Amino acid sequence: MADQTMLVLLAQAGDRGALEELLREAYGPLRRYITHLAGASLADDVLQETSLQIFRKLPYLREPAVFRAWTFRIASRIAFAQLQRARRWQPLEEAPPEQLTTFDAGLGEAPDEGFLMLLEHVSPASRAVLLLRYQEDLEPEDIAIELKMPLATVRSYLQRGVKMLRAKAERTLKEYSRG
Repeated sequence: MADQTMLVLLAQAGDRGALEELLREAYGPLRRYITHLAGASLADDVLQETSLQIFRKLPYLREPAVFRAWTFRIASRIAFAQLQRARRWQPLEEAPPEQLTTFDAGLGEAPDEGFLMLLEHVSPASRAVLLLRYQEDLEPEDIAIELKMPLATVRSYLQRGVKMLRAKAERTLKEYSRG
């Protein structure tokens, strides 16, 4: 974390190499988060716009220690805007049942394909909270900071999202086992 803070300070002072290193370090986690939040078809556009906003706004970041949270907040805003424009919701019935059978109903491990398929059917805000919790392994307090939401709202999205995912998974598995 101290290294990242130093890189932010150097980048703010105009060090191009430090900026490139920051973007390189942020790329993997941001790509994974954006892909699961907005979908693969929008991921490249969202990631490109996120990188551009990081470049433009980095000189104005007051707290270099919160760089990581700041990048996820930027990515979330851009992804939400893209999703609103795309209105790309797919009905649950169109999801292949065989891809839903691997869903970990306990949500105790890293997200698998079934979990990620089901995530496409919750609201973008719930999806962001669930991804940050179960993919990035962040605590609700950290998610609240990253998304600039009250902690109670994060917990509500988390609880509601997990409940919806479990219910959809159970319904889908029952339908699949009957058919």
